[in-house]
Amino acid sequence: MTVTKRDTTMPQPDLPRSGEDRYFITALSRGLDVLACFRSGDTSLSNQQISERCGLPKSTVTRIVYTLSKRGYLTQIEGGRYALGSATLSLGSSMLARMDIRQYARPLMQEVADFAGATLALGVRDRLSIIYTEVVRSMATLTLSLQVGSRIPIASSAIGRAYLAGASEQERNAILRLANDLDESAADAVREGIRRGFEDYQQYGCATSFGEWQRDVNGIAVTFRAPGAGVHVMNCGGPSSSLSREFLLEDVRPRLLALARRLESSALP
Repeated sequence: MTVTKRDTTMPQPDLPRSGEDRYFITALSRGLDVLACFRSGDTSLSNQQISERCGLPKSTVTRIVYTLSKRGYLTQIEGGRYALGSATLSLGSSMLARMDIRQYARPLMQEVADFAGATLALGVRDRLSIIYTEVVRSMATLTLSLQVGSRIPIASSAIGRAYLAGASEQERNAILRLANDLDESAADAVREGIRRGFEDYQQYGCATSFGEWQRDVNGIAVTFRAPGAGVHVMNCGGPSSSLSREFLLEDVRPRLLALARRLESSALP
């Protein structure tokens, strides 16, 4: 018997057990999982890749991708592979259009990015990841190449730890349940991320990650709540060769905290 391995880099939804929630539609949830398994760097995926990322049998994936293709959410390309269709673009565009905070924050973020010679990004949580909703970078030779839509792990990154530290206890518990559904190591990583987030906020007023998300990347991040925009996180990061721990904490941190306070007090149209 062939056992499909679940891709632990793709967080899975907290599926209720049978009888727990009579309103929960499993087929719809699986369809959404298939759409969510596409990452910012993916141009297309095969049925086998989708099956591995979602932890679903290939026969189930075949029926789901057929249905999504008929509705325009996926499109089949050469070689029997699938790419996101135009219907998903309309959904994403509608959501981003409602995030007025992005337009207001962009020039302010650019000032800090230029000062630091780094990349600044805004993000929101999606299950066990932070998804970038806005990215600005300096003209420095070495900056991170992440884009809007990039998915960052919540447990090991500064931006993820900032979210964990700023989330409500109820939300943190929900995040832990999601991690437990993956495996014990994922849950342990989230618990450590929560601990580090709280510890950093007590000491610095922000979250940190120095070579822990990626060995050669340093970053700091803050959580803020802008009027009408909900909970956001914002980070500043880049190669450790040009962004030292000391520079980020001593010189960049005050500017990032001041920017977060300004965004929290902003009156968005």
